[in-house]
Amino acid sequence: MPNALSIRPGYWRVTTPDGRVLGNIEAVGADGVPEYRANRFRPAVLGYAPLGSFSDLAVAIDAFRN
Repeated sequence: MPNALSIRPGYWRVTTPDGRVLGNIEAVGADGVPEYRANRFRPAVLGYAPLGSFSDLAVAIDAFRN
């Protein structure tokens, strides 16, 4: 199961249980509507690829299982 560590308000680093970085999640919702944008880290290109936007933080974290 991926772990999410809060780095600052509205921003989480997602890692494997052994500490390998999988990506990040950023809260981007407005007007009281939550939205969490997930990005997978791509070590081969030292960049990120979007995984999608989610209305629930737990679902965004779960997206890193694949």
